Amino acid sequence: MQQNNPVFSKLRKNPEAMAYGAEAASIRGIILKTILMFAVAIGTGVFALSFAGENPNLYIGLVLFSGIIAFISIIVAMSSIRLAPVFSLIYAMSEGLFLVLISAIYMASFNYTGYNIVLLAVLITGAIFFGMLVLYSTKLIVVTKGFRRFMMSFGFMMISVVLFVSIASIFDGGQMAYMLFGNPDSPVVLFLTLVFIMYGAFMLTLHFDNAVQIADQGLDKRYEWVAALGLMVAIVYIYYQVLRLLAIILSRRD
Repeated sequence: MQQNNPVFSKLRKNPEAMAYGAEAASIRGIILKTILMFAVAIGTGVFALSFAGENPNLYIGLVLFSGIIAFISIIVAMSSIRLAPVFSLIYAMSEGLFLVLISAIYMASFNYTGYNIVLLAVLITGAIFFGMLVLYSTKLIVVTKGFRRFMMSFGFMMISVVLFVSIASIFDGGQMAYMLFGNPDSPVVLFLTLVFIMYGAFMLTLHFDNAVQIADQGLDKRYEWVAALGLMVAIVYIYYQVLRLLAIILSRRD
């Protein structure tokens, strides 16, 4: 299994990445840091929600600002092990702003349906997480080189499509973006959302495997933050896509 991840193959050759004894990364440390990041995210988000009040313009501004900061934090944390602890927490705070505010918008938009769309999204996301954890733990899903290569290639393809649609939307007034991602009555939108959720679910297994390798190979304890960040990013991504799926389904009921 250790040979399946080229990133960790390179780390094994770097003496600065290795640590021993009490300073080595552990699964317990990764779990605790993941829980801490979610606690920071929820706390920050709830504070921002009370601060934003009923001001829709402030909502939009905070969502955009937090999304940009979260993206930058991921890049920095994944690029520098020295800065990973700080920027992982910055990511948690900015993502907390983004998630809670977006959730509040969805909640207000679908309150008339009688369904708690946010609670449903949390429950489904939790079920996906634990389901994939069981599949990985029981070896029903094994992370191989081929699996990693496919997931990375598929992810690159997804990013390329989103970038292409974003650029095309500048010239067509957003019609392509609406057709592929925004129209709740379109079967294409429903299908793509399901694909995105499945991709996020399988990405979880890669992050589980990364966490196991970090702990097994005795890497520096700061790599616990990298593993925790990867898990949080995957869970947040799945939650948002599930939220979109529920919104599409509830919109179709009207």
